[in-house]
Amino acid sequence: MKKLTALLLFTATATTLFAQSLQFYTGKRDFLPIEILMEDGSTKKGFAQDFMLPDVATFQFIGGNSEKSAHLDRKEVRFKSSKEDTNVQLIPVSDIKSLMYTNEDTNEVFQLDKRIVKEINNDMEMESKGRVLMLPLMEKGPINLYGYRSMMCRASYGNNFSAGFDGNEDSCQLTYVMIYLSKPDETVAVAPVDYSSLSPLALFNMKTLYKKFYKAYEIVGADCPEFLKKVDEARKNDYFSNKTFKENKRESDAERKALIKGKKGAEAAKINMHYKTELYTKMYKKLIDDYKQTCK
Repeated sequence: MKKLTALLLFTATATTLFAQSLQFYTGKRDFLPIEILMEDGSTKKGFAQDFMLPDVATFQFIGGNSEKSAHLDRKEVRFKSSKEDTNVQLIPVSDIKSLMYTNEDTNEVFQLDKRIVKEINNDMEMESKGRVLMLPLMEKGPINLYGYRSMMCRASYGNNFSAGFDGNEDSCQLTYVMIYLSKPDETVAVAPVDYSSLSPLALFNMKTLYKKFYKAYEIVGADCPEFLKKVDEARKNDYFSNKTFKENKRESDAERKALIKGKKGAEAAKINMHYKTELYTKMYKKLIDDYKQTCK
């Protein structure tokens, strides 16, 4: 528990201390290829501006909200039908259901789905009001796993008041992975814990935070009684714990070390980042797999 608490404590402190003057952009602030699925069922294909890779949060000011920094709370999309088009349309997010855009450097396609995000409060209840976000889809399934990786990156250029990041992962350290849960056909996503808003004091009571994860799965999987038994079993066995985290790390370390042997720089950093991301998300996937198996 101490190691995990120390890690998260560093995260909360670092995002407060180091975010004061730097703004980390990821990818190109240019018009990128995009496909927009509208709420009325129609589709628009073209190019959209001001999109960043969804796996890196940005930090813009002291105590900054990562969702806002990563533009997940955007109210509109700047769109044009071709790169040469001089007519830029502003499409309200209220009219949009999903966004699929392409990273031109890697040809990877990223999907963002609109959801009303609601958190679990300290009374272990889902808040009645939420916030509308375009959530990056991490893994599709009967329960979709949404989220993004938050990194602390070394600035690639800029000055003391504003700096930029060129997207190279070898200049970054993973601080946490923000997770949201939602059914594919639902409009609401549940955020068990908003790491970016946690105070250092809250991190000393990890057991309370872990309780929110069980509650989140109970809400999302409420339609399947057999799955709720799985959640209760996980709770009784203290599944969300530092012990589980350490066991997962031990299992992945041997494979990671074998792959990284003899590699340096960006190549080694990419392997490390992949395994760290898997480590941070593996705990959340087990109960999703349980839902797949018990609620067919």
